Amino acid sequence: MYYRKVTGYISTREAEGRTIFTRYSVIVSEVEVFNGKEQVKLPSYGIEVLEEVFEGGKRVEVVEEKVANVSPYFEKVDKLAQLFKEMQVSPIHLPEILDDMWEDLIRDYDIQVKLHKVAI
Repeated sequence: MYYRKVTGYISTREAEGRTIFTRYSVIVSEVEVFNGKEQVKLPSYGIEVLEEVFEGGKRVEVVEEKVANVSPYFEKVDKLAQLFKEMQVSPIHLPEILDDMWEDLIRDYDIQVKLHKVAI
């Protein structure tokens, strides 16, 4: 699956003599959904969190996680990325947090499919 970064937010903090840079990126890819008559391609936005830990100016750890298909609505995913930056969500916790929100987020795709069905 391909994806590209659309926007990003960076958080920097110091902890236990380490500098931690965390980048929260909104990524975009495509999903194909069936609307009752044909396959329709929709943009699909996700979040990638990349955390780099530096000690004495040397990178000692890198942790990355992404969830590709969060919502077809950029604004919704962008607000989540900003919120995750403010809350300093680690890459390790990203899938768990989004999993707790899954039922609300999956409805966005259903709405988009219905809109495309009407348009055809």
